[in-house]
Amino acid sequence: MSIMHSESSYSRASLPIKISLPFIFAFLIFWVLGVLLIGKHFSRQLDIDQRERATELASLVERELNRELTNLRRSARLLANEDPIIKGTSQSDRILLKQRILPSTAVLETNVIMVFNRDREVLVDTRSLPFRDLDIRTEAVLDSLMVGASLSTVVGSTGDRPPILLGTAPIKDNAGVVGGALLGTVLSDELLLQINSSIDEQIVALSGQQVLASTFSSEIDSFPWEEENHVESSVMMSFKGESYLAQVVSLDGLDKEHFEVILLVSQAPLHRAKARLWTLVLIPGTIGAALLSIIGYYLAKWIASPIQEITEVALNVVKDNNYSLQVPVRGQDEIGMLAVSLNQLIEWVGQYTQELELSAHTLEARVDARTKELSEAIAQLKETQAQLIQTEKMSSLGQMVAGIAHEINNPINFIQGNVAPLSGYFSDLVDLLETYQAEYPNPSDSILEKKEEIEIDFLLEDSAKILSSVKIGTQRVRDIVVSLRNFSRLDEATIKDVDLCEGLDSTLLILNHRVKEGIDIVKAYEPLPLVRCSPAQLNQVFTNIIANALDAMLETDSQPKQLEITTRTLSENRVQICIRDTGPGMPPEVKAKIFDPFFTTKPIGKGTGLGLGICFKIIQQHQGTIEVNSEIGKGTEFVITLPISA
Repeated sequence: MSIMHSESSYSRASLPIKISLPFIFAFLIFWVLGVLLIGKHFSRQLDIDQRERATELASLVERELNRELTNLRRSARLLANEDPIIKGTSQSDRILLKQRILPSTAVLETNVIMVFNRDREVLVDTRSLPFRDLDIRTEAVLDSLMVGASLSTVVGSTGDRPPILLGTAPIKDNAGVVGGALLGTVLSDELLLQINSSIDEQIVALSGQQVLASTFSSEIDSFPWEEENHVESSVMMSFKGESYLAQVVSLDGLDKEHFEVILLVSQAPLHRAKARLWTLVLIPGTIGAALLSIIGYYLAKWIASPIQEITEVALNVVKDNNYSLQVPVRGQDEIGMLAVSLNQLIEWVGQYTQELELSAHTLEARVDARTKELSEAIAQLKETQAQLIQTEKMSSLGQMVAGIAHEINNPINFIQGNVAPLSGYFSDLVDLLETYQAEYPNPSDSILEKKEEIEIDFLLEDSAKILSSVKIGTQRVRDIVVSLRNFSRLDEATIKDVDLCEGLDSTLLILNHRVKEGIDIVKAYEPLPLVRCSPAQLNQVFTNIIANALDAMLETDSQPKQLEITTRTLSENRVQICIRDTGPGMPPEVKAKIFDPFFTTKPIGKGTGLGLGICFKIIQQHQGTIEVNSEIGKGTEFVITLPISA
């Protein structure tokens, strides 16, 4: 359906749109695909640059850590080669060592300076108070010092304290190794912040799942890092509601200790860059597409303008019958030849049209007059035909009903007249039988067998009931016959004063076989004065309206099925009858045509469309009005208003 609608809209479009639309549509497809590919290419490139940047920053962090280790070892060597340090260590002179080392603590900028003698005894320990509880005397470090080796490594501390970057150097004199110097910097938040000052990203130091230090402003209780994330490439992760690209820097210490420094590169700048990228790509792309579409449309319009001029002249010739119009010839191409041919065709058609108008002028006048006469005659004939058909139908129906009533009346009178004597005869026979039983209390065996065979007691009791039922049935049939005669009204004057409620009851009795199909009849009668009218015609109106209401309710599944008839006396010498059903109702377009002759909503062969049209005429003849109120799903109501004496 949508494809057909699109084709229909395209066929009705102007020529410039027809020419330009396919090219614009194809261009826009390639343009959008190109914009998307360019945007995705540069977006992917931004991702690659971000990963390369993360790798470079991780390398920078690793170089900073290695540089710190190298500086610690170099400072330890310089300190170990000084004569006061060698002398103080060989003589275990703590005072001499402190006099030399303490002034240098501020210059060295380390958290730990320790000097050991040959017996591995600590001669000097300059650790500040926060780092007093760090246990850094590992056997591996002391062993290396005692054999004259210098180290730059990472060692852990006790408990949950951070690890320490160490630089060591042996202290030697002429006799050999006399001790060792150890300089250390704790892997703390301050060290990470110092490293971070040049890269401006977040750094977290881990040992397993435990956070050792970080550059975050608030303390971190846990960090979502898994062992499988320890890979060479960067890993995307989310932490504290933000997205980061994580790059691992591994630190391996003595005694197989392993520490990880995680560089977290924030993805927020990347997201902003991507947003700016797509903005820069889409806005110029959209503007360019719009400009090219407009240029394409006006180019197509310029190409199609000669054809549109030809089309406009042809339409004006047809619309205004102005055969003096000519198409301007703007060239010698195919369009110019088409314009010349159209001008010649317009001239010829103008000549032929003028000749036809002269010859058909008088004929047209005669045809119009004759057509008008025939239309009026046909309309009058249809109205007369409708009235004759309905009148003949109702007349035949009335005669048939009256004949049936007359034929049924005679045998019913005969039966009803003989029921009373028959009851008396039966009573006399019962009395006689009881007398015989009293006079002859001992009947013969044959009589007893016969009484038992015919069940004399049940026969007498049931015969009395049968006679009573026959009497009630004949009275019911007689009431129906009277109602049929009242409905036909063939034995009464055409115009007389009648009780309309009686006519309504007679109509309901005639249609009683349909009412029994599950329809509830509600009678809300108010006492009406006698109305001067044609009772047969009004019964015809009641029959049509009530029959239509019954059809409407029985043909649908609407519930409840109820027919309500209301009568009331109005002021100004008028009465009103309202017939309302609970059927499906009528839409406005059906309601507007309901009284038109030959209009029907019933299937072909079931309705003629004459009934309500005749009803409208009958009510008009009685100087009354008939109105219909209907709403879809809420039923239909016919309101008949009649004068008491017309």
